[in-house]
Amino acid sequence: MSARPLISLCMIVRDNARTLGACLESIAPWVDEMIVVDTGSTDDTRQIAQLAGAQVHQFPWCDDFSAARNESLRLATGEWLFWMDSDDTISEECGRQLQELAIAPLDFAPTAFVMQVHCPGPPETSDVTVVDHVKMFRNDPRIRFEGRIHEQIVPAVRRINGEIHWTSIFVTHSGSEHTADARKRKQTRDLRLLELEYSEQPQHPFVLFNLGMTYADMDDFPRAVRYLEECLTVSAAEESHVRKAYALLAGCLQQVDRDEDCRALLERGLQLYDKDAELLFRLGVLEQKLSNHLAAVSAYTTALEDHGERRFSSRDRGITGYKARHNLAGVYREMGRFDLAELQWRLAIHDEPAFKPSWQSLIDLLAEQKKLVTLELELEKAVEQQCYATGEIAVGRAKLLAARGEYGEAINALDEAIACSSGNSSEAMRLKCQLLFEHFSAEDAAVWLERLCEIIPEDGAAWHNLATAHQMTGHTSLAAIHYERSLALRPDAARTWMQLGYAQRDLGRIEAAHQSWRRAKEIAPRDPFVCALDEALAFSGEH
Repeated sequence: MSARPLISLCMIVRDNARTLGACLESIAPWVDEMIVVDTGSTDDTRQIAQLAGAQVHQFPWCDDFSAARNESLRLATGEWLFWMDSDDTISEECGRQLQELAIAPLDFAPTAFVMQVHCPGPPETSDVTVVDHVKMFRNDPRIRFEGRIHEQIVPAVRRINGEIHWTSIFVTHSGSEHTADARKRKQTRDLRLLELEYSEQPQHPFVLFNLGMTYADMDDFPRAVRYLEECLTVSAAEESHVRKAYALLAGCLQQVDRDEDCRALLERGLQLYDKDAELLFRLGVLEQKLSNHLAAVSAYTTALEDHGERRFSSRDRGITGYKARHNLAGVYREMGRFDLAELQWRLAIHDEPAFKPSWQSLIDLLAEQKKLVTLELELEKAVEQQCYATGEIAVGRAKLLAARGEYGEAINALDEAIACSSGNSSEAMRLKCQLLFEHFSAEDAAVWLERLCEIIPEDGAAWHNLATAHQMTGHTSLAAIHYERSLALRPDAARTWMQLGYAQRDLGRIEAAHQSWRRAKEIAPRDPFVCALDEALAFSGEH
């Protein structure tokens, strides 16, 4: 090895004591120098870095991630610079591959290497987003980060006509927090820095992209649409963020019910990026929403094909695998092709055994199809594989018992599921409410529906069902109140408007009832139950 370090780790930190030790422990064997730039820690971050053998330097925070990262690059002496975040870790296999890349003679090496960051979702999910980054590059003063936030190194590499090679190396963003408070803090910080950057560069494509992405993450879809549309207007098709901008904008347009605009956007995007998996997945979601089943099947099936294209992306790995199969199974179920639905859900479970929606959907399908022996075998396998919580398996057992007509035993199984659920027993409670309503008494169902609405007060369907239980037991005033609560959450629910009208009629509020019924007919004029209102409206001379 030469006197000059081969690989320098370059890292910026601030109050990262919780994750920094594991990060440095994972990377230390594979680098020759660790440069840690601290931007103002008040915890044990600096001491942890020093104990791990890093050189720790101070840099005053100036609302600019690039400035801090570039300071770490300036201080590094290695031939190659490798950056990672303080809540990343690298496996031994990937660390060894990293070292092998750097050993190759510089005369034959590229300027930079692309690696992936694997970002796991919340612990209760199996989600993983894979993001491509240039993570290691030559120590060249012309190669520096740009941007106050979501900083980029690729533009600098391209300006010097640098060669970029792709690798299979990845780090895992294993220490990120997923709590609502942590997300809100990050969104607030990101938005403040992005607004600063927007005031300096209002037409910068990547700034507009990041503003749109942040507002989408905050569920502020109208603002997200504005910035993403502007981003696409000023971006060149070859820029690395543009495909993702199309996908994000498509999702936001669906959220604000601009389905035709969404379709036109996706068609335009697929003309530019033929067979892009994320755009195809979004198209499948749109066609499925609109009940265009064959088009949805085509989109999902094409998304599942491996096209082997290497490009910069940030993508949920499930959209080319188990999530596409899960959605495809749902389409087949809507088409009445239960055999194909079962096959796709089984393939989704094979791809990702811990993906609960596919397992739960398979259990539901087997119960509805009365394939009870197969269902029992699935439950036994779930117990053996330990992929699902005890409460989730108990709910599956209840569905088997209910399919056999053993409703009392099914209720007992659901009570077991509710008792052993750690905080979220809504699925078990929903099924218990349904069984009580259908096979026991509306009074008992109303008691449990009250509890369900306390747990998930944002669920309009639960409030509708509670209202119906009250209406059936003669508590009409309560029924009207709860139907109105449901409509505040689901204003386009035609049958809830219809039921509210019946409750209002029974309370003697005839004009209000007619208004509710007219609203139901406006929303769903072809719904057979709503069409039955014609007689009531005609009788009062309002048809």
